Amino acid sequence: MATNIAAQRTLPGPATLPLIGGWSTMLKIFSDPCTYSRQLRDTYGDIVAMKRGDPKYVFAFGPEYNFQLLSQPALFEAGKGTILKVPKDTAWSRLQLSNLLSMNGEHHKRHRHLMQPAFHKRQIGLYRDDMAALTERLLERWQALDQINLHAEMQNLTQRITVKTLFGLEDEQKIDQIATLLQQMEASQAWLLLPILIDIPGTPYHRMLRLAEQLENFIRSLITQKRSETESNDVLAALVRAHDEDGVSLTDEELISQTFTLYAAGHMTTSTALTWTIFLLHQHPDIQADLLTELDSKLHGEAPTLESLPQLPLLDGVIKESLRMLPPAPTSMRIAAASCEVGGYTLPKGSTIFFSPFLTHRLPELYENPDRFQPRRWETLSRTPYEYLPFAAGVHRCIGAEFALMEMKVVLAMLLQRYRLALIPDTIVEPKGSNLDPVRGMPMRILPQDRRFERVPVRGNIHHLIEGI
Repeated sequence: MATNIAAQRTLPGPATLPLIGGWSTMLKIFSDPCTYSRQLRDTYGDIVAMKRGDPKYVFAFGPEYNFQLLSQPALFEAGKGTILKVPKDTAWSRLQLSNLLSMNGEHHKRHRHLMQPAFHKRQIGLYRDDMAALTERLLERWQALDQINLHAEMQNLTQRITVKTLFGLEDEQKIDQIATLLQQMEASQAWLLLPILIDIPGTPYHRMLRLAEQLENFIRSLITQKRSETESNDVLAALVRAHDEDGVSLTDEELISQTFTLYAAGHMTTSTALTWTIFLLHQHPDIQADLLTELDSKLHGEAPTLESLPQLPLLDGVIKESLRMLPPAPTSMRIAAASCEVGGYTLPKGSTIFFSPFLTHRLPELYENPDRFQPRRWETLSRTPYEYLPFAAGVHRCIGAEFALMEMKVVLAMLLQRYRLALIPDTIVEPKGSNLDPVRGMPMRILPQDRRFERVPVRGNIHHLIEGI
């Protein structure tokens, strides 16, 4: 009887225009997920259809539904979560053939088990020196500059760190060359949105396929090289050496795809998180002053070591709070593998259910003053993985989460001890898109660290997301 009642209930949601249907809602949620997810929940409640009454695409807000979706991977499967057309039998399709983000069941379990040693705490510790060395080079280059686009600089840095730790490249020119190739690959994805894709020399689509071929050949050659090495400590070398209890290891094709996904997922989210953390510190001078005092007292101008990182509780709290307020993945999704019930509504097999780390992190019943940047709350606050989930939760929790956290701590500690970054007054600050990128950049002046912290006025929708700036 309960199921029949659930089936008869109409899913609440916005009315949509004919032909357009729920796509207008989808475009809004992906272009401005923070603002629109709040509007949906405030208007319709915790369970909302993208199109009123249509169970095909549904939003489920809050920790209760996070737990339901993320603790039952057999029923709620991960998916690619993309509307891009990936042409078959091309280098581009092979780059995305096998990755943890879209795998399920035993296939996912096997790959995760094989890849986990590359992200063990002991292994991640080996990457700290590379993180510090590349950050030092960036800070040295800044000495000749007066102003930067912080987001672009963080993208450049995290990209280089990812390439170095992923592939173990030593040659600076080679690192830049591969980083540029990967960057061009990312930018070229937009062409997959076109209704017609023509593989003719001179077209953007043709160029994208050739870039994919270059990248595939490069990774394949590195795999061959790593198989003959025994001392390399980079991620790819660890993946090449990985095998299960039966001696089964990842195939070359699986290594290629997993490596590309680790790169793409690794550097973009971390660069955005670093950008927002520095912005939030800039807009909260007292917190930044306290953090610098902590860094000076423990590090004395040096880069943090594995031993000193646990001695920096405010740095840890600042990063946790930044990821709470502006998580780089504000919205994610699962796909129903069978007919199921969510929030009293029956959803058919194949339904896509979205959940929102951003909105969860802003619930007043979980976080006092949820729209305020208060890093010290984490000195006493403890939340479950379904109440605080910047890296998702369950079996699909980001495998590189600890890597990203250490990277953010190393970069922030070194940068803040060396420079004071000052935002250009009246900058328009707007986090948008699926990764909450600052769409207009983040222009900042570079000054010696003189402790003259000062908040400056900003414009844009950031005022709707962060109180007290």
